[in-house]
Amino acid sequence: MKKHALRVALAIVPLSALASLASHAASLPTPGGPAIEVPSFVDVDEAFRRATAGRPLDSALLTFASNELRPPTSGGGGGGGGIIDEDFVPVEEADGSSTTVRLLPIAGVAPATARELHRRVALLELLIGALRSYREPEGAPPGRSDEVLQMATTAHLELFVAHSLAFLEGQTREEKCLSYQRATEHARYVGFAADAGLPVPVRAGWESLLEQARTFYAGPFAGQIPANLCSMRKAVSKAEVESTLRAGIDERIRSRVEAEIDATSQSLAEKERQYAAVLGASGVELPTREIFLFKKTVEDTATLYEFVERDTLGLERAPATTPPGQSLLSRLRAKRGEIDQIRNNASATGVAADVTAARATLERHAALLGAVVETLREIAQTPGLDWATQERLGVCATIPDALTPENFAEYAGRVDACLTEAARAYGALKDAAGASDPTQLAFVERVSGLSKAYIGYINSL
Repeated sequence: MKKHALRVALAIVPLSALASLASHAASLPTPGGPAIEVPSFVDVDEAFRRATAGRPLDSALLTFASNELRPPTSGGGGGGGGIIDEDFVPVEEADGSSTTVRLLPIAGVAPATARELHRRVALLELLIGALRSYREPEGAPPGRSDEVLQMATTAHLELFVAHSLAFLEGQTREEKCLSYQRATEHARYVGFAADAGLPVPVRAGWESLLEQARTFYAGPFAGQIPANLCSMRKAVSKAEVESTLRAGIDERIRSRVEAEIDATSQSLAEKERQYAAVLGASGVELPTREIFLFKKTVEDTATLYEFVERDTLGLERAPATTPPGQSLLSRLRAKRGEIDQIRNNASATGVAADVTAARATLERHAALLGAVVETLREIAQTPGLDWATQERLGVCATIPDALTPENFAEYAGRVDACLTEAARAYGALKDAAGASDPTQLAFVERVSGLSKAYIGYINSL
């Protein structure tokens, strides 16, 4: 078996693991209760035929196992795919001769053969479980017990061969030990370990496999697999010993260094606590907040004093302009004199007449501007305008509904802003679209209405 075939075979579940699982499943109780229904002879016979298909294992598998376990004829590796720990160990015989034993070879059969072995082992393990529960019924035909014994011996014979191949397939010492133990148990049941030489009852057609398996057990299986395989100690190389010693020395150095660091840290921590206590006792609290507030107050007071001292607002002194003006107090006094003079010269009747005339003028202007404002709002709501234009003309919707003395400045500013945006929108629309654009025609018509309303307002002034 070559290495490339070995890698493929090792990807399949080991025979020993699958056999263990099948054996465990066969011994489980049924869901209905702890007792398992006793199988009949027809059941076990059908299970045997389903497992073996009426023919024995290929004898070439034993030939393959014998070749893999046979001592090599020369130095170096044999046909196996690899080794675990030491490959070849010289063994001194009682007569003084020396032979070479390969301890733990690794090899595997072809993937297709391995799959068939897995299936066969699982079904044979289930058969063994059924045979454990089998009881010979009363009135059974003569020779039925012999047939059952032959069936059981044949199943153990094939399982011995399968677990011997699983031994070769194992990757670790533990896997090989488990397969070796299972193969030994099946060989003991078949009677390979007995020296009486009694005939072994097997099914017809399995006689050749029985003889080859007996030869294999007495030869490569017993001679090339150490009997103390499961108790053997793992080989340790010089490099592993040096690595272990080096790790131990490093661990001791690390522990010692950590202990010294901990002791030094504890000593330093105590000194730090002492220094902190001394520093806390010698500390002087400074009213930092009060100092900064006082500084800010002084700076603000100095600035205010300079502001008043220099008469920055021109309350007392006239600003240095050309021509020279008057101080603020002088202008306020003059304005107060004018107001007093107006009050002295004006009568209540005259003031009331002026107020009535002003209100009438305001109402007339409000009525005239109302048409202009309404037209501006219609222009802002012209359908088909792009989003940016509508956003800019949104100022038209903010014009107050009525003109009052209190909102005159706001009213005039909003109207002016709306007129400006409408003119910009008209210019942009005229440059971007043709004269036949429905959006431009509607916009132009409303702008014309705006012009008429505004001209009417101007003519009424």
